[in-house]
Amino acid sequence: MKLLLPALLLFSAVLAGTAATAAPQGSELPELGDSVSSAISPAQEYRLGRAWMRQLRGRTSTVGDPVVQDYLERLSYRLAFNSPLQQPDLSLVIIRDRSINAFAVPGGVIGVNVGLLLNAETEAELASVLAHELGHLSQRHFARQLAESKQNQWVYLAGFLSTIALAAAGDGQGAMALGMSTQAAMIDKRLSYSRQYEQEADRIGLQTLAGAGMDPNAMPTFFQRMERQSRMAGAIPEFLLTHPLTGSRIADTITRAQRFPRKLAQDSLDYQLARVRFRVQFASEGNVVPVFQRQLAGVDPKTDRYRINRLGLALAHLRERQYDKATEAIAPLLAEEPQRADYVAVAAEIELAQRNYAAAVQLLEPALAVNPDSYPMLMYYARARIANGQPGAAITRLEAAARERSDDAQIWRQLIDAYTQDKNALGVYRSRAEVYYLNGDDEKALEQLRLAADSVKGNYPMTAKLQKRMREIEQEKEALKKL
Repeated sequence: MKLLLPALLLFSAVLAGTAATAAPQGSELPELGDSVSSAISPAQEYRLGRAWMRQLRGRTSTVGDPVVQDYLERLSYRLAFNSPLQQPDLSLVIIRDRSINAFAVPGGVIGVNVGLLLNAETEAELASVLAHELGHLSQRHFARQLAESKQNQWVYLAGFLSTIALAAAGDGQGAMALGMSTQAAMIDKRLSYSRQYEQEADRIGLQTLAGAGMDPNAMPTFFQRMERQSRMAGAIPEFLLTHPLTGSRIADTITRAQRFPRKLAQDSLDYQLARVRFRVQFASEGNVVPVFQRQLAGVDPKTDRYRINRLGLALAHLRERQYDKATEAIAPLLAEEPQRADYVAVAAEIELAQRNYAAAVQLLEPALAVNPDSYPMLMYYARARIANGQPGAAITRLEAAARERSDDAQIWRQLIDAYTQDKNALGVYRSRAEVYYLNGDDEKALEQLRLAADSVKGNYPMTAKLQKRMREIEQEKEALKKL
């Protein structure tokens, strides 16, 4: 990431660092006992990680593509349920950055750069990075770092916690300065102490890949390619900066991957269709239509290769505002699978781009009826209903979704639009409050809740709900200061 939140850099340094008292390199995975939780409890880790996530959202450009978000969440949970992570509760964010990187933060937060999805050559390679990050989480490397730290490292930890506390208190400038100074003190120690936990996350990741039915050999393959690119380009990719590689670490993953049965599973169509969305969206060249036209030439329409490139062609025409051609390109895919979210989403985008809002609703409603739990279908459906002047239908579904995904800022933003059109001031204030909160601005969140309370004077049940939410935000701020 080019614009990196100081807390992210500092967290990476703390997470990567380990003490000289760590277990020998060849040892098996440790038992995670009371000594770890005495440093920081799982509840504290969760609170800290989610607070960090809110700060990240507010300061870093993210991608809100519901199709890709849904795919990455499903893949992450598939891996998590085949890992040692207990009761996975994940929150995934896509960073709008073309560099190759991913990271994990206590509390189940996983970040993925756009560049990782663009540059992973197979689904298993992408999964290997996610599995590695889940390894950090399952083994509680952040908590173990604290438990094993030498005395002087507590100074750096205090700086990290203070960074979060200052940000929670609204002192962004102070948090920035403190985060930078603490990071500078830690960075010298980082590379020399990171090997143990990185290799442990590798070993957990390999087991996770095998358990999820994916090829563990994808991990060393990905590592080797990153290392070769580093040598050839003369510059270190961001992935290697945050996940330092050594020859022994690569050799270790090769040896361990060979112990598992060789899996030659094909990339899923879900992966390929999600990836092609980003290939078009983040293409550096102007018109990518000819690229997909060439790739479609002579391809059997019954193959996934055809489906991938035809979807890419439709997206490329849409990007060029060639709406008739985009509609023509997506038509065969819709005819084959009229309810598939990847295809319906593109068809809906074409209609919405032309302001054919009623047509978009007509397209999305049956797809959502068949797939009522589809996050992409919900998001496009709500957008189409709001654009078509029917906010009530969108509000009903979005409110239900917000109860299930209360940390999804995209849902709350849609609710702001719906409530605005519905002339529901209370709904607008409450939804804005949640967006501000999820983007790390507690003071503006509280201000919106106070405005909401002023708008319902005399409605005592609603006033009680608003006051409860204000107390929750205030208590969260205070709890972060005490960590």
